[in-house]
Amino acid sequence: MVTGSTRGAPVHPTAWAGIVVATVAGVLGLYGSMYAEKQIAGSPLLEARGASGGAPRPESLPARKLAEGEKAVFGDSLDGALVRETQRSKVANYTLQIVAFVLPFVLGLGAALLGGSAMSAVERAGGKYAGNALAVFAMLIGGLAAVTAACMMVSLYVWPRVPSLYTT
Repeated sequence: MVTGSTRGAPVHPTAWAGIVVATVAGVLGLYGSMYAEKQIAGSPLLEARGASGGAPRPESLPARKLAEGEKAVFGDSLDGALVRETQRSKVANYTLQIVAFVLPFVLGLGAALLGGSAMSAVERAGGKYAGNALAVFAMLIGGLAAVTAACMMVSLYVWPRVPSLYTT
């Protein structure tokens, strides 16, 4: 089946929706995999840091200015303020975990499905719509976010409960 040229054709709305959802899932997935564990009270990364609980003092001028701004706004670093809040409130603790780990997984799966749906819709439209590239990237980014979030959930919630016979 020849679909014709899609040059100048509008991008299918499902492709736009897929790439937007994938971008949000990707950002949340990166946050959850690289940063969130420093902000959740009782997390393995925070416990591994011990009593110091924080990173060394920033050395570059922009990093020092950012740290000073955080201290002015939150009374401490953002990480410290969030750790105190997640220690104090179970709701805050669980909310941060849901935003950092569960939401990227769900949004990533949704973005991958939206991308696949958009790809089908664009192909069926016979040149009336464009958006194949956005649909493919929605599937790729959404899939990566879902896999990253799933790995974080397994490492934080499942792996500590695996018997020591399998972990040594």
